[in-house]
Amino acid sequence: MKTEEEQVEALKRWWQENGKSLILTVAVTIGGVLSWNGYQDHQVNQAETASVYFQQLMNSAPVGQLTEEEVAQVRHNSGLLKTEFGSSTYAQFAALMVARVEVQEGNLTAAAAELQWVLKQQGDAEVHALATIRLAKVLGAQDQYDEALALLVDGDDAWQLGRLEARGDLLIAKGDLDAARAAYTEASLLVAASGANNPLLGLKLDNLAQ
Repeated sequence: MKTEEEQVEALKRWWQENGKSLILTVAVTIGGVLSWNGYQDHQVNQAETASVYFQQLMNSAPVGQLTEEEVAQVRHNSGLLKTEFGSSTYAQFAALMVARVEVQEGNLTAAAAELQWVLKQQGDAEVHALATIRLAKVLGAQDQYDEALALLVDGDDAWQLGRLEARGDLLIAKGDLDAARAAYTEASLLVAASGANNPLLGLKLDNLAQ
């Protein structure tokens, strides 16, 4: 399972590799036949503007503890994207990023609100899965264990391991060690099947065995 820092770096790499294609994907949408050229130009301009805002957000959110000025800039740039381009993937990424910052700042209620906003957009499935896991962790940090666990439903996608490990963490915090052991065991089977390496998961399971 990736750390927050690794996820942020992965997002930055994704942007460098896919930013241009995403602009085109956003731009090429179905429009009226008679107004297609004007509509297409408008969509391209909108996507390019959104990409500029998103790049500014990426630049203002380095990994690690941020200064007050950097936190304010992240909130500002995220707000611009959500207000002007709320239906775009850019805005959803922005909300994920500002949620991470709010967690670092200890503002769990604000972080939860950002993640809930992402889930309401019904956008990219990968973004939705990541936001769900992060929201569960934030709710768990607020002792809302039942609400958090309800989010972590089983799935057959690449995020199942993350859901299982997060479920185990929440169950430990809740005091249900048997259920936590079951979640970690299922997660470890996924790790073994994939040939990956997750020493932290193994440590969590070993601690329960003791």
